[in-house]
Amino acid sequence: MNDTPENQHNADLPRPRQFTEDAYDYYRDQLPPLKRTDEPGQSSSPVHTQEFRISKRPKTSDELQTQEIEIPSVPDVTEEDQNYSEEDLDYGAYEEYDRPRNSHSSKKQHKSTNLDTSKKTKKSNTHHSTAPKKQTSRNQPKKSAKKAHSHSYGGGFLKSIIRHIIVFAVIIFAIYSAAAFLLIRQLEKLPRGERSVTSGTLDAGYVRSVLLIGTDARDVGSERGRSDTMILLSLNSRTQNIYLTSFMRDAYVNIPDYGYNKLNAAYSLGGAELLMDTLEQNYQVSIDDYCVVSFMGFAGIIDAFGGVKISLSDAEANALNVILQSEVNALAGDDPLSDFIEKGGTYILNGKQALSYARIRYVGNADFERTSRQREVMTQLLQNAKSKAVTAVPELISSAMPHLGTNMSDAELYLLSLRVPFVLRYDITQIQIPADGTYTPADIDGQSVLQVDFDANIQALKDSVYSAPEVTPVQ
Repeated sequence: MNDTPENQHNADLPRPRQFTEDAYDYYRDQLPPLKRTDEPGQSSSPVHTQEFRISKRPKTSDELQTQEIEIPSVPDVTEEDQNYSEEDLDYGAYEEYDRPRNSHSSKKQHKSTNLDTSKKTKKSNTHHSTAPKKQTSRNQPKKSAKKAHSHSYGGGFLKSIIRHIIVFAVIIFAIYSAAAFLLIRQLEKLPRGERSVTSGTLDAGYVRSVLLIGTDARDVGSERGRSDTMILLSLNSRTQNIYLTSFMRDAYVNIPDYGYNKLNAAYSLGGAELLMDTLEQNYQVSIDDYCVVSFMGFAGIIDAFGGVKISLSDAEANALNVILQSEVNALAGDDPLSDFIEKGGTYILNGKQALSYARIRYVGNADFERTSRQREVMTQLLQNAKSKAVTAVPELISSAMPHLGTNMSDAELYLLSLRVPFVLRYDITQIQIPADGTYTPADIDGQSVLQVDFDANIQALKDSVYSAPEVTPVQ
């Protein structure tokens, strides 16, 4: 070490603490030049006015890992000095000071932070150590704000789409409900008659059955007429099937309180309630409600859905023209020769033609083929309803619904209408009762009737209308 006057003065300075060689190197590079002054009226403490050098002293056995260096005294920091706000901090003043000069000094600075220092040294470095952290905390919200903005933008866009979908669904539901109520209000409401309780009937919560009765009456509300068509429409939610079950009118059955007679006599004797009781007692089938449709109401429904596609033989085309001329055109008030079909083929039949086709009885196997034609027309009608339900509403309201009557309340009809969009996706199955091989033609009291094996037909209904898929038990 050079014994210059400046170094001699520095050697006389007090040495309050010992530091490692790394700390010595760090402070030698960092501290500004010091000067001692003995001018009158001034403090004898060192001030930063003159550059000086501190040379390394030779290491002794007692100072193997330490070096001595003088640290300028720093006044104590009071609690009032520590109460400063973030706005009081001048972060720019520390930016240049805290930046490492090179990689070597950066490593030394990292090592020096692990040293034990006095309380005064900790207090003096508090301002420096907190400044960079504060600066980082001020920049951090900006980054998080950008992330939050990006997140909120994506979430807001998704919420907007969901909100629009919900609004659209509500609008569609409101329109559908309004159309359903308009149709329901046009129906003729028929009183609920008394029903007899039949024990042991086939019943299941997943099957809803409505008896469709076709009558030749002009006004279903004031006239009873004859039950020309008896089809049980059953909705099975388990198998997702629509079952159209035709009950042949010549079946010889026991009519409650009236004895044995043809099935179609039950409607003329006691109306829809007696007909439902007769079917339940003889075939054990459970029937919830009924709907009566007149001939012109049936034709109006066909027209509302754009007709039905039917293939005709030449014999069926001729029989259709005969019924048009003798009955249907007169009921409609049209020319007796209107809507004739020249020969057999595949046609889109209008309402009057489809009604005449469904009434053909003396072509083929009499009533068996007639019920088959009726089910075919109903099947084609349901197929058209899948794609034309919306466009058919105006004509249904104006021409078809006034010719229909039911014993169901408005609330029941509305709840049933809510199932229609789902039910239209069901498969359609046609059934004839009595089934083939379960009856015997007979002549009783001058009437051609069918003697029925009721047990066999009850089993056939169990296997079809009331069937349910088997559930495989979980192993």
